Amino acid sequence: MIVVTGATGTVGSELVRILSARGATVRALSRHPAEGAKLPGVEWVAADMNDPGSLANAFAGAAAVFLLSGNVDAMVRMQKNVIAAAVRAGVPRLVKLSALGASDQSKSVIGLWHYNVERVLEQSGLAWTSLRPHAFLQNLLDQAESIREGHIYSAANGGKVPFVDTRDVSAVAAEVLLTGGWEGKSPVLTGPQALSFDDVAEVLSSVLGWRVTHIVETDDEAWARLRRNGQPPWLVAGQLALYEYQRAGGATAKTSDAVERITGNPPRTVEQFVRDHRHLFVA
Repeated sequence: MIVVTGATGTVGSELVRILSARGATVRALSRHPAEGAKLPGVEWVAADMNDPGSLANAFAGAAAVFLLSGNVDAMVRMQKNVIAAAVRAGVPRLVKLSALGASDQSKSVIGLWHYNVERVLEQSGLAWTSLRPHAFLQNLLDQAESIREGHIYSAANGGKVPFVDTRDVSAVAAEVLLTGGWEGKSPVLTGPQALSFDDVAEVLSSVLGWRVTHIVETDDEAWARLRRNGQPPWLVAGQLALYEYQRAGGATAKTSDAVERITGNPPRTVEQFVRDHRHLFVA
């Protein structure tokens, strides 16, 4: 039996679907379990990662736990609560969804937070795997309205990004949870190619059938746009730090073959993503 936290989110819901399709028994945790898809072998359980008491019985009998929470200001406390609950329940393995920038040297608070949790996990006594995906292709959907108007915005200048599809991240998580073999490792998950936002704009134009232009922003302009969209200051600062890394190139532009090595399938391309989600970009 596999416990999945964050089970109604983008990665978590796809992971639950894959695990169900492969015949696994799943205990899916959510603050709103009624919103979860009714699937064979899946039990939805109400639990709040902020509340250790609600986690007390959630991990009993589990063979593995998938640890995921959103980018919220309580992320470190929430994820530490899950690790502690898994240890108390005697769960042997835990797979964490981390981030490429997990480091004590990260300029992004999100990278620092993931690093903090990774250190706790490594010292927990659990067999662990930390998945470190790059920027999600699904983040492009946040700009669907502006893309419909012919514009995509970033402060990355010409920096290249090996965007990864969250469906591939979920597929990797399922394989690691079901078969193991990646204990004590932190595979980096990317798409097959590093593309600049200018390149992404060309793909969008080709697939959607209208001209999409990349608008290069200053950090101040990106800050204002993201704050208008409702993102909190700490999250905007994290995005600006990511743009800075992308402008500099180096590690953030490198691709990895981990998706194909783990799942046996090549990662999805930007073109595949846009074709699959075309209906979301069309008014």
